[in-house]
Amino acid sequence: MKREIFALGVVALFVVVFPASLFGYQAWRTNVSNARVIDVIANTPNNGGWQPATIRVNVGERVRLRISAPDVVHGIEIPALGVRVDEILPGHVQEVEFVTTRAGRYPFACTRWCSVDHWRMRGAILVSDSAQPELLPPTFAPPPYQQLKINLDEMHPARNMPSQKPSASRGAQLNVNLRTNFRTQSSDDVFSKMRAAAAYDAYSDAQLWDAIAYAYFQDASDLNNGARLYARDCAACHGEPGDGTGPAGKDLPGLTFMHPDMQSGPTDFTDSSEMLGASDALLQGKILRGGMGTGMPEWGSLYSAQDMWDVVAFLRTFTFEGANKSP
Repeated sequence: MKREIFALGVVALFVVVFPASLFGYQAWRTNVSNARVIDVIANTPNNGGWQPATIRVNVGERVRLRISAPDVVHGIEIPALGVRVDEILPGHVQEVEFVTTRAGRYPFACTRWCSVDHWRMRGAILVSDSAQPELLPPTFAPPPYQQLKINLDEMHPARNMPSQKPSASRGAQLNVNLRTNFRTQSSDDVFSKMRAAAAYDAYSDAQLWDAIAYAYFQDASDLNNGARLYARDCAACHGEPGDGTGPAGKDLPGLTFMHPDMQSGPTDFTDSSEMLGASDALLQGKILRGGMGTGMPEWGSLYSAQDMWDVVAFLRTFTFEGANKSP
């Protein structure tokens, strides 16, 4: 009889007490910070994408996202809130908490290459302020390409072409003190001005290009961050070597969207004519705005201003040699 009572007690422990304790623990985890819990599902776009893709919260509200990924590995980043989860494995749940301090729209995106339509994995957190329901969004100065009146949809081929790939390493040995603004001028413009100046008569064309490469990377942004973002967000279409041969970009219309004689597919960043003829402001504008029908999404809502300049600097490493870079 005692053995039977003991056995019944063990059964009760596992059938009743243990599940109740587990449920209580889960409830404690959910409510320990008094956060509002929102379940988010990450699927590939063909399976529904982010569900929900729009999340509405209030200013000052503590929010906990419980994110699951039923199909493949995903990641999530909400740049403006400092939220980032690099890996959400199928069958697992990742949790992140945040508190917003101002009203606005906070975009988020998947950070893992989840499918050929990975770029469509976009969503937004809409934050309302009941005290200021008509709060206007913050205003920003026009981006550089608009201030400079650059047409992002025109071709900008270089008028001067180097005989070999310009090298920052060789340029460092020339002791040429070149200070210029590459954001507003293309490398081709800088070369033309140097070639017309008597101060550079002693240098060959190849040496001037090397000096330009060296000068560019003296004022360059964070190349490591640019390499990381390029590998994560750009290489699938533009290709790891930057030549426009990424598997996800082969069927994109590219510039043929505007004119059938223009190139199809993603931009080839190894094309010196196109890259040397483009200012940093033009390239930053492309990243900010997107390709407008070419198949390239905008990144202005997900990247900080510094992130965009970092990517632009990294793109120059496909044209100029001798810069340190690593993904």
